[in-house]
Amino acid sequence: MPEPLVSYWTAWNEPDLERVPQHLVVAVTQDVEWNDPTALSVSMSWGATIRRLRVSKPGCRFVIASEIDHHHHRLRYRWDMIHRGRVLMEGLDVVTLDPSAGLICRVDGFFGHPTPIDPDKSGVPDALRREIGGE
Repeated sequence: MPEPLVSYWTAWNEPDLERVPQHLVVAVTQDVEWNDPTALSVSMSWGATIRRLRVSKPGCRFVIASEIDHHHHRLRYRWDMIHRGRVLMEGLDVVTLDPSAGLICRVDGFFGHPTPIDPDKSGVPDALRREIGGE
């Protein structure tokens, strides 16, 4: 697991909220971009975002829930937010590492699993859908 990713997730789990920026400075670039369904954040405002979440959800931990796939400076993995052994939220991140600095320069996060195709309401054309039992 790349060290910047270890530091990034250590920041999310840091019990001493004053230490969050110390983890982020060795994890992300100055102009890092973070996108998820609830927010778009640029730069070190991440520290404040992490602190707000940690205060609103005391006792929660974030864990990596899959192997980390990687290619061309990109990482993909699943994560869970857990509390007292229960999964409260599942997510998937696609992280981009800056090739020169080796630090995280972008995180695209998704919550939950992809939505299954609804045959009656989907915008996916029939020709592009998988047929069960078909070719």
